[in-house]
Amino acid sequence: MTVLVGYTHTAEGAAALRHALAIAELANTDIALFPLFALNGEAWPGTELAAQLPAKASFLQPRANSPRAADELVDVGNELDAQVIVIGVRSRSRVGKMLMGSDAQAVILGASVPVLSVKADENEH
Repeated sequence: MTVLVGYTHTAEGAAALRHALAIAELANTDIALFPLFALNGEAWPGTELAAQLPAKASFLQPRANSPRAADELVDVGNELDAQVIVIGVRSRSRVGKMLMGSDAQAVILGASVPVLSVKADENEH
């Protein structure tokens, strides 16, 4: 089984990665990073991030035609038979949720495996 982490270049993404690494170490299992930002055209962070990860870590590539990162993360979790999906979350206003939707909510409600949602520490912002 695999620990799947939805990774972003944010404090929340760093918190999700940190918790996913801890789970993978405790469970002695692989970890897979899914780039939520790559769907917006951003590139992977490169060798700096890879150097921080264990040998069991893998970097996944999103499908080019995926309209929504949350849906693809759930699909990848199912395909990998993930043990858990780890995502970073942040507080948003009601209006912000209404206008932009909530990818975190879509992952939590759509996944058939457990989802761990974590917040960044105050000092990480």
